[in-house]
Amino acid sequence: MRRISSIVIALALAMPIAAWAQSKPDFSGTWTVNAEKSDPAPQGRGGGGGGGPITIKQTATELSITSEGRQGPQTLTYKLDGSASTNPGRGGAEVKSTAKWDGSTLVIETTQDMGGSPVTITAKRRLDGQDMIVETTNPGGPNGPTTRKVVYTKGS
Repeated sequence: MRRISSIVIALALAMPIAAWAQSKPDFSGTWTVNAEKSDPAPQGRGGGGGGGPITIKQTATELSITSEGRQGPQTLTYKLDGSASTNPGRGGAEVKSTAKWDGSTLVIETTQDMGGSPVTITAKRRLDGQDMIVETTNPGGPNGPTTRKVVYTKGS
């Protein structure tokens, strides 16, 4: 009887640790936009991004996203501990971001100057089977806040 209760206690202690480890997905890999599952890109200035493949490298402390831009490859790097990261923004201006985990979702908040006013854009990144879903919320615009879902499929 004592042996069974020892096993039950050991399992009860190990399960929260296993659940915590599983709650932090690894986004590493090369991803391509799945246009059929994604919201359409906004019309007008900027168009909402190129839609080309992105490559993500993730360690225990950082997430780096490389995409192809008009001036060649661009890499954005985020610290995963909630501290500030600095990356290039539009027009060469630097933007500040913080990345933190909300369960199995990585939440990245990026603040940039838009015409003299700071604007914070939130991107929530999570895995759903073989797909990576990124929901980006922009608080301002001509019609108020907007959220766009982009679904990426992992390359082989």
